[in-house]
Amino acid sequence: MQRRQFLPLASLLLLGPTLARAQDFPKPGKPIRIIVGFAAGGPTDTQARALAQELGPILGVPVIVENRPGASGGIGAMEVARAEPDGHTLMYISDGVVTQNPHTLRSVQYDALRDFTPVARLTSGGVVLVMHPSLPAGNLQQFIAYGKANPGKLAYASFGAGTVSHIYGEVLRLATGIDIVHVPYKGSADALKDLLAGRVQIMFDSPSTAVQYVKDGRLRILGSAGTQRRSLMPDTPTLLELGLPGFEIRGWNGLFGPANMPAPVLQKLYAGVAAAAKAKTFRDMLATMAFDPVDNEPPAEFAKRVRSDYDQWGIYIRRANIRLD
Repeated sequence: MQRRQFLPLASLLLLGPTLARAQDFPKPGKPIRIIVGFAAGGPTDTQARALAQELGPILGVPVIVENRPGASGGIGAMEVARAEPDGHTLMYISDGVVTQNPHTLRSVQYDALRDFTPVARLTSGGVVLVMHPSLPAGNLQQFIAYGKANPGKLAYASFGAGTVSHIYGEVLRLATGIDIVHVPYKGSADALKDLLAGRVQIMFDSPSTAVQYVKDGRLRILGSAGTQRRSLMPDTPTLLELGLPGFEIRGWNGLFGPANMPAPVLQKLYAGVAAAAKAKTFRDMLATMAFDPVDNEPPAEFAKRVRSDYDQWGIYIRRANIRLD
């Protein structure tokens, strides 16, 4: 009898650090729900699931990803905005949900700057400008010269009205003065198909999609968005380097909670997320998607970035007069 009682006690003592870790989070045993406002299988969903796999053991509670697609991420965002700010309901989003949608969609029901608590920016992505090689242009300057000499003969593809590929296409048109036609598609796959066929001439696309076609010569890369070159594409200059302003913002994916999250909860959550994001499996996954990892951007700095990007996208969108509803 005494021996049978001793063995469970010894096991509990051995599990002590794990139990203490689990009890360290605000509500022991309560799962963390990460809401993704898009369908399963996309880049945002894939990143969220990889993060959840690493985060659960660190915080000592289950971490579950739930998909709430619809309204360009708005359905999931509203669910999080209405949730209790206890750290157990979060959303993993691409930047456009809080920096672009409020400017392009009148139907947005959340306040991007007041209804959420930025927790951590985890990835930096952005887009690259790619061109069909049939055009007699070897670089950005030659493309601009060709476009000005052939007004109305060029078309750019986008993933759809109001997407980053559309907004940056309009920024390009305004910045260069080229008379170029916008052709929206229902997603990146259809847009890329027509670009590869030469039915449209350029597109702002994800590096993870475009790089394979650049390598085999079916597309030509002209530059990337952002203020710094991509670590995964160090030989590709930024559009800013090439003398074209207006493309300073790089896309990102990040984790948010509801507004008014208590500071101790936020700091514990950020510490856990920062540790999870350093895991090799998470970083290897990002590399396959051509995303750069982001380190050491605490919640206060992330909040400043959200505000800055929100304001800058607003300027671009108003200048291009893009409204979707």
